[in-house]
Amino acid sequence: MDAALTGLAGTTVGAIAGFAGAWLAQHGQLRQQREQRAYEERVRWLDDKKGLYRDLLIAMNGWHDALDSLARGEDDGQLSETRGRAYKWGVEASLIASEPVRAAVEDLQGRLLAAQRVVLGRPVVTERPPLEAVVEGLALLESALRAELSDPLRPETP
Repeated sequence: MDAALTGLAGTTVGAIAGFAGAWLAQHGQLRQQREQRAYEERVRWLDDKKGLYRDLLIAMNGWHDALDSLARGEDDGQLSETRGRAYKWGVEASLIASEPVRAAVEDLQGRLLAAQRVVLGRPVVTERPPLEAVVEGLALLESALRAELSDPLRPETP
């Protein structure tokens, strides 16, 4: 009878240990799969972002250059087109960009619009030349873009 109870106890302990081991293995595998999916989600847009951010910077610089031309009296008639292109790429970027990049785009657009008011003869009270503020905004945007592209694992990336 003692052998039967010992055998039953051993079988029960073995079953519980086997169940616990299977549960731990499955739990670990699910966690690993979840982390892999999260990683893939964070970096899946990386290649698309490189081209998009390049086009965004070119468009924003184009808007600045059009304003600069107007300020120097060299109107080439491209302001509306370059501004439209900059807005288009800004919207495209906002769909997949992190919050710091979206904030930098909005800040730069505000600076460009303020500079545009001054260049077109509708002055705005500013402490410094408006195109100088735009150049600073362009540098901030480029810095935010580089930070996001160099560290795709940041949690604020959607």
